[in-house]
Amino acid sequence: MAVRMAEVPIDDRPRERLARMGPAGLSDAELIALVIRSGAAGCNAVHVAEELLAGAGGLCGVAHTPLESLAAGRAMGGAKAAALAAAFELGRRTARELPVSRVVRDASDIAIVARPFIRHPTREECLVVVLNRAHRVIKVESLTVGTAVRCLVEPRDVLEVVLRCGGVAFALVHTHPSGAPTPSAEDIAVTRRVQESASLVGLEFLDHVVVADTKHTSIVATGPGSQG
Repeated sequence: MAVRMAEVPIDDRPRERLARMGPAGLSDAELIALVIRSGAAGCNAVHVAEELLAGAGGLCGVAHTPLESLAAGRAMGGAKAAALAAAFELGRRTARELPVSRVVRDASDIAIVARPFIRHPTREECLVVVLNRAHRVIKVESLTVGTAVRCLVEPRDVLEVVLRCGGVAFALVHTHPSGAPTPSAEDIAVTRRVQESASLVGLEFLDHVVVADTKHTSIVATGPGSQG
């Protein structure tokens, strides 16, 4: 049985640890506990948070759990689920503002910049990272959303986004909801077509990155099948 929060030494409680160490010093479970604020009989807020994390496979899984599923968790309910969903959305919105003017150097940078803009974790989604001549991010724009296993991408649509945003370089990103970042034959074919089209109009194509959960694969820079 979990220890009641009242039985936890004051200095070890999440709120006191936050004041003493700052938010970076807390675990994922402690941060979630501060958002949901309370647990239930025999299940304190930290224990509830640990169950959520374990059930969803980690913080990223909790962030993308549907509201109704969060609410159905032990000792959760609608109010706690809403507070948690709002906290994750605020984090995503903050992260979307950060990449502007960030310099992109490799596939890892591209994946970091694109992840906050992914809106559909259960379907393949394609995004364009638009860059200036110095490879600083101008904009990240969602191009298209497909099914759980496929997302259609037309080179002309990609180039239209880049030119409209005033970019001179760009990267393509798309998601694999399956969790496997290995590119398909179609992904590789799309990469070739986009690369050829960009060359024709004088745009620099940096990479096509497949993002799956916390993993990514670079098709251009690292080669198909190489994972980051």
